[in-house]
Amino acid sequence: MTNTLDESNRQPAQWYECSGFQRDLLLGIAAHDHLNERPYGVALQEWLDARYPTTVVRSRVYHNLGELVDMGLIEPMQSPDRKTGYRLTNAGKASLAAHSRFVNALDLSELLPARDGA
Repeated sequence: MTNTLDESNRQPAQWYECSGFQRDLLLGIAAHDHLNERPYGVALQEWLDARYPTTVVRSRVYHNLGELVDMGLIEPMQSPDRKTGYRLTNAGKASLAAHSRFVNALDLSELLPARDGA
């Protein structure tokens, strides 16, 4: 049995170079893509606002999107309505997929709260 937590299955270094906020942006882009919605800056800000305890500043979103572009994890795409959308690059997809495999390999059942009567 292969240990998915060993060095042969480690995540790309780029994942660890990202801040938590940048990782959340990557997840937001993937979530929008999964729902066949276009992930542009304001939509990602709204997605994060729905999850964060405080309001997300728009300039923070765009600054971090630019950094993710520079890291090669996402790429901008222009649309006819002049809104810049974003999509994961192959490196971005690989980073998210590796993270997913890593998390799925962990037995987190011990972290679940106990049920009443169980």
